[in-house]
Amino acid sequence: MDDLILAQQGEIEMLRERIRQLEEALAPSSVSIPVEYRLTGREACVFAHLVSRDVATKESIMLALYSGRPDEEPEIKIVDVFVCKMRKKLSAYGVNIRTIWGQGYSLENRAQFAGGRA
Repeated sequence: MDDLILAQQGEIEMLRERIRQLEEALAPSSVSIPVEYRLTGREACVFAHLVSRDVATKESIMLALYSGRPDEEPEIKIVDVFVCKMRKKLSAYGVNIRTIWGQGYSLENRAQFAGGRA
């Protein structure tokens, strides 16, 4: 019985690490976001997600926002709300989020935030 418990604990730890890696891939913590942008925690998550890819679909943004909150998943329209609020905050700093019709969103000049990732 002890061997079974140890094996299960090992598997749980491995799965937790895999989840951490996947969440990091969705919204990398290495993305540098200037404090003056005044983004909320979830907006920063969306921003990091946009920096980490050429085009972010609404579905991928939802995963970045709510993957750790399975009991809290609103309608996909919330992505548009986040983008709208972020556009207002970021436009003052010359940072633009483009809509790629039928695909999702793209951050212009994202390489400046990616720290060599883009």
